Amino acid sequence: MISRSNIVDGSKPYIVEDRPMISRSSGDRVKILHLIQPGKEETGCLTCFYAPPSFPAIISHLLPCIDYPEYILREVHSSQYIYIRENSIEVNQPTIQPARSESVLGNVLCCGHSSTDLIVLDQVTVIYYDDLIMDEIRNDTRVCNPLQTFCCGGKGEEVRLESTFCGGLCYRGRRGTRGCFGCCCMPLCIPVGCPECLCPCAARKTLFVENADAAVDIIQKARDNAKIRLNVMER
Repeated sequence: MISRSNIVDGSKPYIVEDRPMISRSSGDRVKILHLIQPGKEETGCLTCFYAPPSFPAIISHLLPCIDYPEYILREVHSSQYIYIRENSIEVNQPTIQPARSESVLGNVLCCGHSSTDLIVLDQVTVIYYDDLIMDEIRNDTRVCNPLQTFCCGGKGEEVRLESTFCGGLCYRGRRGTRGCFGCCCMPLCIPVGCPECLCPCAARKTLFVENADAAVDIIQKARDNAKIRLNVMER
């Protein structure tokens, strides 16, 4: 049986006392305040051709001068988004993976995956403004990014969300992160030079955007305004 006190009127502000940042102005919806344009992934000058749709998975991995088929790249780009919501950031950074196999031979030889067909896998992340990684928001675009993108490829300009201490030498860690080695999570202290693949528990997140300076300004204002709004709503 549902208690009447747990039912929130959609027309009234929705308040969560234990997690105020999850609160929102209306109980039945979350407002999207801004839409940041994601960065476009480019492969660099060495890539001259698109792989044929018939054999995209094999050729794209064997030959560095050939990119994924044009159709799959369009799907990836159309699926990317960065929503600045009233209480959080919602980011979709999709990846490419093999499609499921439709044949018995494919199931046996490729562990259930197709050796030719590809699909887009969505990776949606929601970061609330009271998260540790929202402590610092900065433009972390690499030096000479247009030149490096032309030569080696890239994903656009970079915005870094992070939480550091010891003069910026260490990241704060977060327990319970999947795929993280237990040794680096015990002290919850990760050196800034530790690769993200080895220490995913570090309080950091990189967003690839079209304009990093504008994105930093939008995110900082949305975070600060959310904290001010929640202080007023709680009174």
